[in-house]
Amino acid sequence: MFINYKIAIIQFLIILLLLPVYTQNVPESDTIIINTINFKKGMDDIAVEIVDYKHASMWANNIGLTLLPDSPPVIDNKGFFINQFQVEIPVSGYKRDLFYKVYFDFFRYKESNLPFNSKLKIFIRDLYGNTKHVGTVEASFMSGNKLFEAEIPYDLSYTGKFFIIIHEYAKKTENWGIWDIIVTSRKISELDENLIKSSLKNEEPKLKISK
Repeated sequence: MFINYKIAIIQFLIILLLLPVYTQNVPESDTIIINTINFKKGMDDIAVEIVDYKHASMWANNIGLTLLPDSPPVIDNKGFFINQFQVEIPVSGYKRDLFYKVYFDFFRYKESNLPFNSKLKIFIRDLYGNTKHVGTVEASFMSGNKLFEAEIPYDLSYTGKFFIIIHEYAKKTENWGIWDIIVTSRKISELDENLIKSSLKNEEPKLKISK
């Protein structure tokens, strides 16, 4: 009886070895684009307010500003205002062996004299809680014509997932609008339309907010 049991185990192992192995290939990219398609409107505690160019322009006009149009490389005329003093955005699905930068396409205005008394500090945190400050954005940046960029430390990104932490220093929120956040190992000039479409994150990040 023991011999029959042993034979049965051997036969079972042989069957397992002969079975085809199916793996789920999760495509990785060298560019991740985070914009309004990632954010849920139905969150109990909304971290961002999604707006289109028309409504954002009306908001700007009400405070005496002229909002400039959405700019390349991602142009969909949709953005969001940050409603909390701190927002954490998870980033994953990228190739782990590359060096990355993060680009912020902030709302920018025609006027140079802006009524905002606010600044942002950008941090990167890895899966283990290690955190580094990578950039500070003053309100004057909203009257410029460039994307804000910062390097992502490789020692925080190599694990395959990290968090972008946006912390606002101000008396109130909703000073900052963002069209898109782009994480890429490429130069911005190398991002064409097809790459942008394939790089849009379809998963909705679970934002962690701090009041």
